[in-house]
Amino acid sequence: MEVAQRNEKAKQFILDKLELVSTFTESDFKVLDDYFNLKRSLNSLINVSAKGFRGVVATAITGKFLNPGYDPLNDFYSCNPRSIFEQGIFYAFENRIPCGKSDPLNVAKNINVLNDEWAKGKRPQSAAQAAVDYLRYIESATGEGQEDIINFFFFKLLEYANSIASIEISLPGEQEWPNGLFGAKLSRFVLEYPESGTIPQLVVSKLLNKVYEYSSVVVEGGDESVFGTNTTSKKPADIWLEANNTPFNLFEITVKKVDAKRLDDCIQSLHVLNMLDQPVHFICRMPEDVSTLQGVRGGVLNYKGKVFNFLDISNFICSLSLLLSGDQVIEVLDELKLFVQLVDRPVKTKEGWKKVFN
Repeated sequence: MEVAQRNEKAKQFILDKLELVSTFTESDFKVLDDYFNLKRSLNSLINVSAKGFRGVVATAITGKFLNPGYDPLNDFYSCNPRSIFEQGIFYAFENRIPCGKSDPLNVAKNINVLNDEWAKGKRPQSAAQAAVDYLRYIESATGEGQEDIINFFFFKLLEYANSIASIEISLPGEQEWPNGLFGAKLSRFVLEYPESGTIPQLVVSKLLNKVYEYSSVVVEGGDESVFGTNTTSKKPADIWLEANNTPFNLFEITVKKVDAKRLDDCIQSLHVLNMLDQPVHFICRMPEDVSTLQGVRGGVLNYKGKVFNFLDISNFICSLSLLLSGDQVIEVLDELKLFVQLVDRPVKTKEGWKKVFN
């Protein structure tokens, strides 16, 4: 079978399963042997923010569909998980089931044996163990019994997705948002609900885009994945400005510690891109995020001959917010609201939005 054909078959398999289980109710699965233990395992596997472990199970099930002789517990990687997930399953899940681009690889890259030892130390370990346990249930069953256990997984997965989608994301009914209040709330949202760096980068990107909306300056990088390092993704920074297709002013956005390793990675990335002469600004929490760096004075550090600037992210967000028009403030809020509404956003982010903005 050609790779493209296989991946399309994987995608259609998932779509068909989601369509099928949408017609079921919980009662349809209560006849299963060991129903309560199966349900307990699925709750531990699915009802968590970590997407990788349910991605492992979805990939393993799809691998068995493509090759009935496939043994996911002892030869997981033989199904080509990267290909069938990234080019098949992901597109079936997209905008319907919370997922990332490479979920199974995030927790089981180059892993063949999925067992208790693999699950040990994973975060959360209960979800990893549940993935192993549920695959054992599948492997120990046959025929219709096995198919019912597989369907139960997709039923609970869709149920979880629907529960997330039902969380209402809104804004108060005020006609106007004072810039100061807008900036303060954005800053709080970024600091308290950063979502592994996704929210800070998104917010700063949107603010910069509005600031330069009517100029020839272009804001780049804001639509890139925040999970790839600049070195591997060949980006000069998280966000950068361009004029006449020439980058200038590179911004690294973070709410984590900035250590020497982070600076070394930045220098390496800029060296590869022949951009060491470009100014780099770390937008971070000051002073706590630079506490391990020696020699920072007035927000500036000369490290290995490269000058780095450090600005407090809260002050930066509030300052940019003051430069926006009233219409732009509303536009940013509406755009962020739509982003938070996406099914892929964690429940914590959604609840955080409601707490900060409502």
